[in-house]
Amino acid sequence: MEGFRKKLFTYGFLATVLFIFGLVVYMLLPFWQPIILALISATVFYPVQRFFKKIFFSDLVASFLSLLTVVSLVVMPFTVAGVILSQELVKLISNLQQFINKGGLDLLVNEIQSKLYIYLYKLQAKYPAIGEFLNEENLKGWLQHLYTNFSGWIAKSTKEFVFWFGNALFGLFIYLLTLFFAFYQGKTAVNHLKRILPLEEQDKEEIFQTVYNAVTGVIYGTVGTAIVQSFIALGLYIYYGLPYPFLWALITVLFAFIPPFGTGYVWFPITVYELLLVDKTKGIIGLAIGFLIISSIDNFVRPLVMKEKIELPYIVLFFSVIGGLIAFGFTGLFLGPTIFALFITLLEIYEEKFSK
Repeated sequence: MEGFRKKLFTYGFLATVLFIFGLVVYMLLPFWQPIILALISATVFYPVQRFFKKIFFSDLVASFLSLLTVVSLVVMPFTVAGVILSQELVKLISNLQQFINKGGLDLLVNEIQSKLYIYLYKLQAKYPAIGEFLNEENLKGWLQHLYTNFSGWIAKSTKEFVFWFGNALFGLFIYLLTLFFAFYQGKTAVNHLKRILPLEEQDKEEIFQTVYNAVTGVIYGTVGTAIVQSFIALGLYIYYGLPYPFLWALITVLFAFIPPFGTGYVWFPITVYELLLVDKTKGIIGLAIGFLIISSIDNFVRPLVMKEKIELPYIVLFFSVIGGLIAFGFTGLFLGPTIFALFITLLEIYEEKFSK
């Protein structure tokens, strides 16, 4: 009877804990993205906090200085980039509208057809359906449709800007507040979590090390590589004389995270356009820079930056990044590989402990 009461109390207590935990998660759901980003930032900048702690011997001072470091290195650059991006988008829409109103769309289609006449002629002779698809009316309609959708998205985004800006400010406040306390009390919270996990110490250390390696590996490797690639691509776009080079560089950063071609989704079509329609010499130089430097950076910068961080098979990395982006948005870029890496680690622990 005593054993039954003890089990009943244990199960009841666990059910209560799970119920309360569910309520906590439910209340935090509206803020989950800034909270997760803050925890990721705290993990990545933990060496900075540890460095300040050694100098000032105070968790409070070290946490405050670490917060200022993140604001200086991450928040401010992203804010400036967002302002510049907004300005270039507004200018781009205005110029496109003037371009179409002045008959520039017709001239552009005629220019494309004249410069690609030989290619279009061969295509039309060999593949009549493709030639029909690339005729003047279809090209105009396609370009007009592209502009209409793009300008419509910008107009809709502009109307929602005030609401978005308010949410962004509140999200930034949640991010900075969480980040400060993650620096200040994060180590204590991790130690508490380690103590309550019903696993052996070696397994706990392996799990937490896997999470740390996955997060820092994605940040240092993927994000670091993307930034280096985008800066080189920015120089290439300026060399082309491309309008709005900073906008294209930001687009390049976003595509850098998408396997298998990454930045090639952006710089390659631009370079082909430069090669075929603008300047062949610059286009050839751009192809060399793109293939030999921009797209090849993955082969030496990423391993150099990641060093001994987590390594995932390519197919796993592909699905973790794409699936994470689809499921969680931008935050999924970091959550996806972390979840996959943690899952693989748990399978390895299970194999070691229970399958022998």
